[in-house]
Amino acid sequence: MLDIRNKLANGQAYLKVMKSKPAAARRGFPAGTLSQVVNIYLTINDYRICTAHHYSRGSGPVTGPDPKLIQVDDLILKQ
Repeated sequence: MLDIRNKLANGQAYLKVMKSKPAAARRGFPAGTLSQVVNIYLTINDYRICTAHHYSRGSGPVTGPDPKLIQVDDLILKQ
């Protein structure tokens, strides 16, 4: 619906890390992988469109954003 991954890749959106902790070893990610909750904002007006979860390492995201909350105007959709 919002094409969040494409917006991030094209610079139309950016993310801000809200929470970060080491990923659980049982997930099978390499050491140093972080489990992060991020807010995603539109670049043009800094409007928050989504709160998501992803796994990340120093080189960048390991997985794409998994939206947990999407906001469209006053409508908030939660998973």
